[in-house]
Amino acid sequence: MFRVVCVMLMLWPVVLTGCGGSDSEVQVGVPSNVTAPPPISLDEWNQMTDIILKYDIATLERLRASDPKLESENDWNKFMQEVVMPKMKEEQPRPPQN
Repeated sequence: MFRVVCVMLMLWPVVLTGCGGSDSEVQVGVPSNVTAPPPISLDEWNQMTDIILKYDIATLERLRASDPKLESENDWNKFMQEVVMPKMKEEQPRPPQN
């Protein structure tokens, strides 16, 4: 008997979740209307102070989207080596020297 009560208590939230009528507009399997963030210019990127956000893949993709010349994979790799990597090394926190 105790086992049956435990199983019912564990399954009760599942039953309530599945049977409840929800008025929300979210539907599983239907794409949402989330828009992509706008591209950012090189000046805007240079002014960013949050290093984690600045070198995040999504931010770099927004930077890439701002310049049509960077659509080519070769041009993007060159840009990364000539602009992004030196800037990253410059802004990288340095360990304290004793």
